[in-house]
Amino acid sequence: MARDDFVPCCYGTTLAKDPTCTLACSWTAADPSTFLIRGENYLQNRKKVKAKSTLMQMVGADWLKSDKREDDLGGRPGSIVQKYAAQGGSEFFFIVNIQGPDAQRELYEWKSEKGMVFKLIPYISKGSWIVKQSVGKKACLIGQALEINYFHGKNYLELGIDIGSSTVARGVVSLVLGYLNNLVIEMAFLVQGNTSEELPEYLLGTCLLNHLDASKAVLVNQ
Repeated sequence: MARDDFVPCCYGTTLAKDPTCTLACSWTAADPSTFLIRGENYLQNRKKVKAKSTLMQMVGADWLKSDKREDDLGGRPGSIVQKYAAQGGSEFFFIVNIQGPDAQRELYEWKSEKGMVFKLIPYISKGSWIVKQSVGKKACLIGQALEINYFHGKNYLELGIDIGSSTVARGVVSLVLGYLNNLVIEMAFLVQGNTSEELPEYLLGTCLLNHLDASKAVLVNQ
């Protein structure tokens, strides 16, 4: 991979925030009510309800490329996480690092109980019908299908989700990448509630990625 397009990378800020969704290659938080979650009485009636809010606030997004897998972004100097930590702030960060299938990867056999209940709800709100049908809007227990690697510090927890660990996921992502410039991708993250004590579910956070452009991804310099 060519090395002449390196730019300094402040992790958490390489994508612009645009609540109006008029700027291509930008992000904002998605409307929580877009997503259905398990309600207080789900074990009795199996009904899901619209989410009303999120437990955390989205503060940044990255669009990165590399010739190898990039882990523990939250622990890197210059990241939003480390800047807040240096200032002595009390903020805690939850980082979802979705690693595409083209990066080199290692195989991990370990799966934790956390991985078994961590859910992602995808939604293509604008774009090709083919992509919408392929992605769907059904909650996915990530740890049952993909390898998740965990990294943490005093003020953050990062989940590295390896798309390349699943043939099915690689196929879906490859399809999405083919239409990427014309898509609005929305996601919600949560922990599945399996018992009455764990219900109702609450969204940890939401994300909306607007018309991403693969050519504008920032090359990581290491």
